[in-house]
Amino acid sequence: MKKIIYIGSCFILFFIGSLFFLYQESWIIITSPFSRQNEQTISLQNNTIYKTITLYGWQQNEYKTESTEIIYSDNIAQNLTLLLNSWLIFLEDEHITDKQTQVMSVALPHSKTEAFISLNQQPFDPAWSTYRKLMWIESMLKTIRENKIPISSIRLLVHHQPLQDDHLQFDISWPITGFTQ
Repeated sequence: MKKIIYIGSCFILFFIGSLFFLYQESWIIITSPFSRQNEQTISLQNNTIYKTITLYGWQQNEYKTESTEIIYSDNIAQNLTLLLNSWLIFLEDEHITDKQTQVMSVALPHSKTEAFISLNQQPFDPAWSTYRKLMWIESMLKTIRENKIPISSIRLLVHHQPLQDDHLQFDISWPITGFTQ
C-alpha cells in the first residue's frame, strides 16, 4: 500500500514539475479569461496612424532635411524610438555619419518630460571636432522638437550607461530647445 502511495505521489510531483518546466520555457501559455489584452490591442490599433515627419541633419554649415512617414501611436517612447531610428538612417544615407547607430530603447520617467535614449554604440567618430558633435546633437534635438514629441529634455546612453566623451558631458540632460536658434 505504501508503495502505491509513493509511486502515485512521485507521478503527481513529476507531472506538476513537468508542467512548471513547460510553463517556464513558454511551451505552455496560460492566460486569464478575464484578461484585458484584446481590448488593449484593439485600442492600440485604433490610435495608430501614419505620420509624416521631417528629419534634420547638419552638414557643411546647413541643415539637410528629408520627409518620411512613421507609424505613430499614443506611446511616446515608441514614437521617439521610431523617429530617432529613422533619423539615424537618414544621417547614414546622407553620409553625415559613417556608423550604423541604432536606438536600443527609450525610457520615460513617470513625469514623461525627460527621455533616456540608449544607443547600441558610441555615435561619434573619435576624429570629430567638438563643433561637429554639438551639431549632431542639435540636429537630433531639432528633429525631436520640430516633430512635436512632448518631452523637454533627453539623456544619451550607450548600452544603458551614460555616453562617455572627452569633449562633452552627457551626465546631465540636454534640453529639447537646443543651443542654437
